[in-house]
Amino acid sequence: MKYYFFYGSVVALTAGAVAFVGMFDLAISEYKTSAQLAAEAFAERRKSIEGRIQEARERSSKVKGLYVTADVARGGSASGHELRAHLVALAKTTEINGLVIDVKEVCGPDYHEASLKEFVSELRRAGIWTIARIVVFKDASEIEAHPEWYLTRASAKKTGDECARKKYLRAKSNGGDATAHFWRDRKGGYWLDPASEGVRSYIVEFSKKIVDLGFDELQFDYIRFPSDGDVDQAFYPAWDGKSSKHEVMRSFFKFLSEGVRSHKPDIILSADLFGYVATQKEDSGIGQRLEDVGNYFDYISFMVYPSHYYNGLYIPADAVSGFRGVNFSFAEARANPAAVVEHSLLFARNFLDGKNGTTTFMGRALPGATSSVAASRSAMLFSIPRSRARLRPWLEDFFHEDDRIAGRPHGIEKVRAQIDAAERVGPHGWLLWNAANVYTEQALKKE
Repeated sequence: MKYYFFYGSVVALTAGAVAFVGMFDLAISEYKTSAQLAAEAFAERRKSIEGRIQEARERSSKVKGLYVTADVARGGSASGHELRAHLVALAKTTEINGLVIDVKEVCGPDYHEASLKEFVSELRRAGIWTIARIVVFKDASEIEAHPEWYLTRASAKKTGDECARKKYLRAKSNGGDATAHFWRDRKGGYWLDPASEGVRSYIVEFSKKIVDLGFDELQFDYIRFPSDGDVDQAFYPAWDGKSSKHEVMRSFFKFLSEGVRSHKPDIILSADLFGYVATQKEDSGIGQRLEDVGNYFDYISFMVYPSHYYNGLYIPADAVSGFRGVNFSFAEARANPAAVVEHSLLFARNFLDGKNGTTTFMGRALPGATSSVAASRSAMLFSIPRSRARLRPWLEDFFHEDDRIAGRPHGIEKVRAQIDAAERVGPHGWLLWNAANVYTEQALKKE
């Protein structure tokens, strides 16, 4: 006979009862063990996800990449295969360690799934960071399937989505120009409505498919409203004009980030923004504001091409951060590629870090601050970072004959000057753009 304490009392049990209690004790023990195992498994999975996210952020933190067109990535022709092999060789023998590959351009998706998946696997085995470039709202591929998603001429306003579809099909069946009523930009490009729920879902679902091909990162371009052409004549089927363009884009940033990360939490996301966006606080009419990027993207790739500042480059001085400001004409911008890159990125970095007057509590000065300078300096102590996103700029590696003729930096000097300027501002890498995929190898450091 054994004695057990039961709710504060001593109870004597027979041998049979002891056996039953032993089984009960074992069951309880097993139950606790199972619960503990489940909790430990959950914690391990969470730790694993967080570990993968941290690892991805660390691996992506110093990417130096080259742009690759879809045709070259396919390597179908002899010349395309040779060029692709050369770009891979650059990534293995120079400081280049990443490739940005087109998977969706202005005409829509542009890739062969099997061959691209194999190429991505090859790159990853070689330790090369893989980035899929996705053109977002400038997309002509869905006109027939979803004409209701597209901007139309203001003179061809529709009363509903189904009306757009019927009008398109009727014009097509009659042998006419079924696309005549769609709005197009200066280059003839078609645009999707950023406020359309259907458009947003289309972009997210496409992005998930690309994630499944094995890419390390997705990069989104044309992630904005149209910027050129007679934009005042564009009619939006979903956006009612009551909310601002930057509010529309901010909500899309959130929708995109959450949708893709729910599919793969450790995917890295980046966005291409105009170079001008790096140096201004307010929306310039395309919905891109630096402060709206928030925590939805890991990297921002400003296109700080010195040859693209057609209106010059003006950045005001800022007393809080000590930024001295810059005022370049178009010609001066092209003559000073390093300064354009460095000043633009420095201003943007200060903005994201909350270290300039537009992002700090300017009214909160430390006790005893008696001058505007002292107040500005003390305001830095109350700086609030705007975003954890880091800068990884696009730099130009395309030749301008007039730069050479005018005696401005060009070729090796110009490319290296931009790279060095970007690295002075931050250690998070850079990307080189050349539409022909031919790069200035002599400007790259050997490794």
